[in-house]
Amino acid sequence: MNTFIKSNKIWLSLLGLAVIIVLLAFIFRPEIIHYQISANESVKLVNDQSIQVNIKDISGKQIIDIRSTELFAQGHAANAINIPIRKLLEEESIEFFEQLLEEGKEVVLYGSDELEAVAPSLLLQQLGYKNVKQLSGKITETREFKVSELASTEVSVIDTAAMRVKTEIKKAAEINPIKKKPEAVIPVRQEVTSGGGC
Repeated sequence: MNTFIKSNKIWLSLLGLAVIIVLLAFIFRPEIIHYQISANESVKLVNDQSIQVNIKDISGKQIIDIRSTELFAQGHAANAINIPIRKLLEEESIEFFEQLLEEGKEVVLYGSDELEAVAPSLLLQQLGYKNVKQLSGKITETREFKVSELASTEVSVIDTAAMRVKTEIKKAAEINPIKKKPEAVIPVRQEVTSGGGC
């Protein structure tokens, strides 16, 4: 056995190192995100006008610009804080949202257009931040809020009932799959030609 260890010292060292790395990765794994509302409830929020804030109603609320830091530096709303989308779930950002929630302060997310703030606001709502809303509009190059064409002409409507029906149909198909009878395949012989070709 002693000769086995001596002859495989490098491989055994690498194996031990791998075990230590796996153990450390398990111990220091990132915290799992716990959602406060289900995906179905989140889909219903898309149509909910209560999570949208009109431009005229943003005074007294914490405004958060979710655009990139470069766009924020080019111009932003007064009193806006920049938290780019990719940094929304970082520890510092989560602590900030927790503080605003405890203080009871309403948060309004905005971006280059209205649609840019939809997914981040829904994600934060799913995480339990009921004080997070999205702006019904966008910021222009002149650092002014403007009602976007989407906000002024369209109403977001998702037929959640149809989504449930499709899910129920899919479940029914999984329970009682349609079985086809096997078909017999009959080979057909063709006449061989005597001319042409390569």
